[in-house]
Amino acid sequence: MEKVGKWRKPLASGMMWLGLGAAVVPAAQAQEWKPVKPVRLLVGFAPGGSADLLARLVQAPLSESLGVPVVVENVPGAGGNIAADKLAKAPADGYTIGMGAAGAMAVTHVLNPKGTPYKADDFTPIAMLATQPNVVIVNPALPVKTMADFTAYVKKTPQVTYGTAGVGTSNHLIAETMLHRLGIDMVHAPYKGATPVITDLMGGHIAMTVDNITTAAALAKSGKVKALAVTGSKRSPLLPEVPTLAESGLKDFNMPTWQGIFGPKDLPKAIVARYNQALVKALANPEVKKKMAEFGSEPVGDTPEHFAGFLVQDRKMWADVIKTAKVTLE
Repeated sequence: MEKVGKWRKPLASGMMWLGLGAAVVPAAQAQEWKPVKPVRLLVGFAPGGSADLLARLVQAPLSESLGVPVVVENVPGAGGNIAADKLAKAPADGYTIGMGAAGAMAVTHVLNPKGTPYKADDFTPIAMLATQPNVVIVNPALPVKTMADFTAYVKKTPQVTYGTAGVGTSNHLIAETMLHRLGIDMVHAPYKGATPVITDLMGGHIAMTVDNITTAAALAKSGKVKALAVTGSKRSPLLPEVPTLAESGLKDFNMPTWQGIFGPKDLPKAIVARYNQALVKALANPEVKKKMAEFGSEPVGDTPEHFAGFLVQDRKMWADVIKTAKVTLE
């Protein structure tokens, strides 16, 4: 088995065909469905987190393309699973869509195959929106400057706690993968979204979290947290002085995150095509692209078919991570 934390070659090459313009569909097909009332966009995390920021970024251009209001509805809790369950139970009529990420869409059913109210195939992939690196951040009062310092600190300090947006979320599994490879143990404190995690990190109630570059960079630059390492394959332009985990001693470590838009199961193809076209257009909007760059995100905008293929590979990758790092719900 390959080392935990390394994207497999099929997945990496698969990401190469995800790009703006790849998802353009015939206009006649996309125009077969025209919404006539507001659309709900479910987000499984609290306001202010990276998923919420991305949803609100595409909200206006998506509404403009569809010709109806798009209302962002935050449904935080259980690492995005509550919102995913709500989406799975929504009518497949096009008026309820959801923002999904690895936790609820690729991890949950591996981590807890019999304990979720919905199944992995209860959704229709519409388009991947973006990918981002994550950042290992710590409370600024911690006497550490590097990952080596942090590893030594945890080894000599009992009951050091780290927080995540919930059990089975990508930042939970990335953290567990990192700790496994570093050979250290920490106490996990799951929260209902990223915002309360950051609040407690700055307040000194937890020592560390793995946070999305979107919020981590601003916090690090203001001195509210310390950034120790980036989890992607290269340094982020937002934090050019912060090394990658690979540079910090964890060879080949490369675990970015992603967000995408899903519909309920059996969403009609005409509706999927209409949404895909509208989302690709939104991601090509110069203002959206500019804001995404400021967030440290890279726009994607793939076809529904490509997104579905990516999900198959992503679920396999996370299954390997869970098995190797021995991650459980306890």
